[in-house]
Amino acid sequence: MEFFDLYSAEGHFLNKTMQRGGVFKKGEYAMVVHVWIKVNETQFLIQQRNKKHDPIPYQWATISGLLNAKETPVDAAIRETKEELGLTIDKNSLNKVAHIISSHDAYHTITHVFMVQMDVDEASIQLQLDEVRDYDFKTLEDIRALVDKNHFWNYTKLLNVADYFSYLEEGI
Repeated sequence: MEFFDLYSAEGHFLNKTMQRGGVFKKGEYAMVVHVWIKVNETQFLIQQRNKKHDPIPYQWATISGLLNAKETPVDAAIRETKEELGLTIDKNSLNKVAHIISSHDAYHTITHVFMVQMDVDEASIQLQLDEVRDYDFKTLEDIRALVDKNHFWNYTKLLNVADYFSYLEEGI
């Protein structure tokens, strides 16, 4: 069983936890991280999800996940990157490029978007096969094209923001 802390929209801990799959009440939010690894001047490391139960199975995405109970966004970014791709990130190299509060349907999140510049030795990538099917290196232009074809998670729509990818452009 996986549990996560609940927060107010302002990011204050509500002294409550929820089990994954639970139903949010009004004013309850989970914290989520997105981690973008920039591997060179133009490309990012992306991953193909390996979950049949995702809204659209096997879409491409960035590293992401819920914070565990009592975990900080930075610690979650480091943990998720290690779990999903086997890569170790130095916390001092993480650059927070966005903080997005989103609430629609039964999905209430505070998303912390991080970017890190790092050299990636492909031999060091170890996929967590129950979550990640494959990886690739793509430019933002390539990623936007994948979103348009419904092959990449549409974070702009999911998080109800004007242009999610502008945060990455600004953070470069």
